[in-house]
Amino acid sequence: MPSRYRSAFFTVLVVFLWSSNDACNPGKSKCQVFDVTRFGAVRGSQDNSQAFLAAWSAACRFKGKAAFVVPQGTFKLSPVHFEGPCYDGRSPSVRIRGVLQALAGFSDDNYWIKFSDLNRLSMGGGGEIDGQGADSWSGNKCDKDCKLSSTTLKFDGVRNSKVARLSLLNSKAFHVKFHRCDNINVSGLKISAPQNSRNTDGIHIAVTNGITIRSSIIGTGDDCISVGQGSRNVTISNIICGPGHGISVGSLGKYENEMDVIGLVKYCPEDECSSEPSKVQINNVKFQRIKGTSRTKVAVNLSCSSDAPCSNIELDDIKLECSAGGDCKTTSSCTNVKVKFWGVQIPSPCL
Repeated sequence: MPSRYRSAFFTVLVVFLWSSNDACNPGKSKCQVFDVTRFGAVRGSQDNSQAFLAAWSAACRFKGKAAFVVPQGTFKLSPVHFEGPCYDGRSPSVRIRGVLQALAGFSDDNYWIKFSDLNRLSMGGGGEIDGQGADSWSGNKCDKDCKLSSTTLKFDGVRNSKVARLSLLNSKAFHVKFHRCDNINVSGLKISAPQNSRNTDGIHIAVTNGITIRSSIIGTGDDCISVGQGSRNVTISNIICGPGHGISVGSLGKYENEMDVIGLVKYCPEDECSSEPSKVQINNVKFQRIKGTSRTKVAVNLSCSSDAPCSNIELDDIKLECSAGGDCKTTSSCTNVKVKFWGVQIPSPCL
């Protein structure tokens, strides 16, 4: 896959029912501020998870607009779970202005920071979330049934919400994961991890309906964005991606009873792939206004199963040139797929 993507669209209809005017913005609107330092959080090396949870509990119960605030400075945390529902179905605004760092050596099933069962959550602040994951990357290599390290920021059962203006780096595994979410707007994220960091997907989506991801910079050792089972109505636009594996659908078809991805070309995540043709059929996918460079000569590679060929695939305004420059020209390859082409096509369309 090309190493850099500027834009990709997989379904264009997402309606956001929640207005940003509902959010509590300290300094710009009247709201009660719950600063974690007033609940015992201190900058330095100690674990602040209990102080953070105390501040969240107070903000979540508050009968009015509330803001959960992490001020400037570096705060260490072990795993924390911010649960809802909150008072009157309204979540506190979360403003991270400082740096959150994972404590070394913690062990958890699947998350470091988790938000669950919340409505109208607004999260941002321009701060940094550092997973301190370097010691975990060698253990993320596995074959079939494996247990990955912790996701840095997990949203589970969150609705009508937005996440914006945050930096995430060096996660133990996935940086951000949306699971069982609905009507989500993501923008202005900067996600980074070294190219050799295994399974550090930038954003992973699963069992989620109506999510827009835009105007973000993502570079990791795995997928910039991965779209998993049960994802519906996904819009991805204006993404700078690289290093990484690009924007991927899957893995799919590995387990029984997986739900379809609707509104969106898989790759094999293992070192050795099965020689059996895939039974998963992909159709109704549009790649639109994608610009960037490719480290490989084959910049567009649409390879589908001989048992379940892809259908109704559209490429509209594609411009992927060789990163090496000079006389290098990119090419395209199509296997077991019916493709329609529109607008500019660099490389030349495969027929």
